[in-house]
Formats: sequence, C-alpha cells, structure tokens
Amino acid sequence: MRSKEWWMMKRKFVFPAIIERDKISGNYTVVFPDLPGCAFEGEDFIQAYYWAGPRLGFHLYMMDREHEHIPEASETSGWEIAADAVVVRIEAGLQEWCLVPEKPPKKYHLLEISLVIMRVWRHKN
Repeated sequence: MRSKEWWMMKRKFVFPAIIERDKISGNYTVVFPDLPGCAFEGEDFIQAYYWAGPRLGFHLYMMDREHEHIPEASETSGWEIAADAVVVRIEAGLQEWCLVPEKPPKKYHLLEISLVIMRVWRHKN
C-alpha cells in the first residue's frame, strides 16, 4: 500500500476518456486509453458520462491495491477518434474507495439475512 503522505498528495486523478455511440446496440461506450481494461457502457450519453468517474475511481483503487503502476494521463492532441466520438476529461478520487472495508462486519450479514427472512415471511402471509 501507499504511504499516508502519498494519499494526501495524490487524492484526485484526471484521465481522458473517449465516449462513443455503438452503432449496433445504440449504447455509449466509455474507454480510458491510458488504462487498459477500464471501459464500460451506458444506455445513453448522460449515463455513460455520469458513471465514468466512479468507474475510473474503482479501477484506480484496484490497480493500487494490486500494486500496479498508475500511469500519468496522456496528451490527447494526437489521438485519432471517430467522427461521432468525443474526448472528455474525467476526475476521480481514490479516498472514497479506500474507506470501503474488504469484508463487511458480521452484524451486516445478520441484518441482511433478517431482512430477507422478513420479506419472505410477509410475502407468504
């Protein structure tokens, strides 16, 4: 894991993303060229753009957790993209993901099980 000083210095990352409409499905694909494997689809442009930040943050958190090198964002001026695609800059922070525990406490499991039992019981009666 990184040192506490590193976290204080580097809380936010900004990476360019390409958002493009898929001609077959009609969904919008978001791709981060600097981060292989960091891509997803949204039903429309707004949804794709909205979820790009959380998706980027989670991907960066997982890279850091696995001790992978997080690259610097590249310059987009030389990129060749499709005519209907757009390049946007997406900002994401790691601190939100670092606060998520690896495993939820056991009391949450009991609460979840209790709620499921209550729903089943209510449904039958």
